[in-house]
Amino acid sequence: MAGIGFELRKIYNEDGLLSKQRAYGYASVIYAGPMILGILLVVGVVALSVLGNLENEARDSLLGMISYTMLASITINNFFSLVVTRYVSDMLYEKKYEKILPSYYASSALILAIGAVVYGIFLLVSGISSLDMFLCLILFGELALSWNAMNYLTAVQDYKSIMLAFISAIGVTLILGFVAIYFGLPHGLLLSICAAYGVMLLWTTRLLQKHFPGRQEVSFEFLKWFDHFSDLFKIGLYLFIGLFAHIIIVWFSPLGSNIIGLFRTAPTYDVPAMLAYLTTLVSTINFVVSVEVFFYPKFKEYYRLYNEKGSLLEIKETEVEMLEVLHNELKYLAWKQLLATILIMFAGEFVLTLLPLGFNGQMSGYFQTLCLAYGLYAIGNSNLLILLYFSDYQGAKKSARLFALATIILTIASQFFDSSFYGYGFLVAGALLYLSTAGRLNEYIEDLPYHVLGSQKMVPTSKEGLFTKLAKRLAR
Repeated sequence: MAGIGFELRKIYNEDGLLSKQRAYGYASVIYAGPMILGILLVVGVVALSVLGNLENEARDSLLGMISYTMLASITINNFFSLVVTRYVSDMLYEKKYEKILPSYYASSALILAIGAVVYGIFLLVSGISSLDMFLCLILFGELALSWNAMNYLTAVQDYKSIMLAFISAIGVTLILGFVAIYFGLPHGLLLSICAAYGVMLLWTTRLLQKHFPGRQEVSFEFLKWFDHFSDLFKIGLYLFIGLFAHIIIVWFSPLGSNIIGLFRTAPTYDVPAMLAYLTTLVSTINFVVSVEVFFYPKFKEYYRLYNEKGSLLEIKETEVEMLEVLHNELKYLAWKQLLATILIMFAGEFVLTLLPLGFNGQMSGYFQTLCLAYGLYAIGNSNLLILLYFSDYQGAKKSARLFALATIILTIASQFFDSSFYGYGFLVAGALLYLSTAGRLNEYIEDLPYHVLGSQKMVPTSKEGLFTKLAKRLAR
């Protein structure tokens, strides 16, 4: 999906006063829109509840339901995300644009069907009221479909409309939330978030319908990609576990508490974790706007020479140029992430204490620790994406698996120490992801000609596994 980076770079290089800010803003919304929106909406709900003098128990119950619903939607989408993105990329490369929209409808239907059943069962036994259950299920569907839409919106270059959808959702939440607080509506804040994501989902779906040709039909062809690229599915799963397992474990620690039914939460840890996650945007944006833009042309030329019988001298010179650009761009990305993380750790802490979010000393400590942890994760994830560029799925999978296991084991181990050490397990896991991906990348590119030529299959094989059979059955 490097093409979008070139378009964003054009905006970045414009002479306008706010051109750079526009490019960064567009990249943030396109690549992390639902997560950013979710974090901002949670912060908005906390601020509105504080301003409206909402009781702590009611606020914690509301935040718990929102957090569980967001996590459930991210979980179900994670099973599809990387594979669906690969399918969309392949269709764009092959100029089969008419297949993209049908796959969006099909993947959305599967996500909604599987997720609604599983999360619906949890809600039925969770012990919350029927109205809360209904609103949580509605919000889950909107969140899950919004996440899926973002997998496709990376191909849409109508940045202004995407940004307007994002801003509209925030505006709807603040306006309806304020009205709910003013009139004392018991479920008004949760309803306002449902309305916000509903607006965003309708807007983004309309953008996809406008951008991609084809009839309003459903195609399950993308399921075949689960058989062809099963490692991508596993990589996405491991990264998801590594990113969120530490939060869930802390829910069941002495810091966590039962708020209603089966819902548990640890606001002292959850809020700093959500806000610290925003530090990953520095690497995400720079990878799209800078690393891919300068690396991809060299990468494309390198493989073109192999495919079109370039001379050994041309291949070697291009390889040197490509790797030099890659090293420089990854170095710049790491420095930008490091400097931004340090700035956010200290300046962000000062700003957060001024906002009506109830930030205290313990939360500030978690915020600083988790900022550093997410910063290391972001750099490691950038290295991992380059491994995927070179189709080193095995190396990426091993690093992602190490990250997931380290997060679980070290976070559990931290429970035997003072609560001030919570977050250090995830910090070490982030460092391990960075070190393992950096080591693997260096090892891989040292013998790049072998991996391009010697490690490829001599005879192409067609793999018809479970998902290919399922795609055919659903097509009938």
